[in-house]
Amino acid sequence: MRKSLIGIIVLIIAAIAFSSWINSIRPGRYTPPPPETSSDSSTTQKPAKPSAAQTAAAAKNFSKYESDAVNGTLNVKGLPPIEFQLYPKAAPKTVANFISLCKSGFYNGLLFHRVVAGFVAQTGDPQSRKVKGSDIANISAQEVAQKYGLGQNGSSKTIPFEVNDLKNVPGAMAMALSSPKSNTGTSQFFINFTYNNYLDGNYCVFGRVVQGLKTAMSIKQGDRITSITIQ
Repeated sequence: MRKSLIGIIVLIIAAIAFSSWINSIRPGRYTPPPPETSSDSSTTQKPAKPSAAQTAAAAKNFSKYESDAVNGTLNVKGLPPIEFQLYPKAAPKTVANFISLCKSGFYNGLLFHRVVAGFVAQTGDPQSRKVKGSDIANISAQEVAQKYGLGQNGSSKTIPFEVNDLKNVPGAMAMALSSPKSNTGTSQFFINFTYNNYLDGNYCVFGRVVQGLKTAMSIKQGDRITSITIQ
């Protein structure tokens, strides 16, 4: 009986170690779940519609960092330019990594491989450069992951999770992680379509769309980035 118990404990420890190893070699593979499909009971509620006071408070939080903001432009094939700001004081390492990737041309040609209506649009998987946008336009994000392996890849560098007071409001840009609050951010990021309040504090918000929000919210799965430029 004792040997069996020890064997079970060893198997559990091995499973935990294997899971940690998988996350370390496949950084950023996790995409935040829509609330209605989350396996975590603490995040199964739908995003709450923010009150006027909450909206004002969220805007004020962003305004604190605007004096040092870095401006950029997201260009998506077939869509007007989308202007955004990055906030180095709120997330210095995340912003530095994003700027470096943009300037190297990393995002050029990548697809928005996961778009969930009323939730988020996500991009940043380098493997998507080899996939036709039309092939994933009309299938579920789960099928995209299973058939094409998208959402599982990133750059060769990971960054630490950074905590700030910025919220996942419409247009906010945040990092995708292998698990909430983990040091697994790499190149994948998402643009919020609504106030995903249950993601606040779990995924680092590092920027937001400041012009062209309607355009950003019209992004479809399979749309391809032509470039992201930093001013």
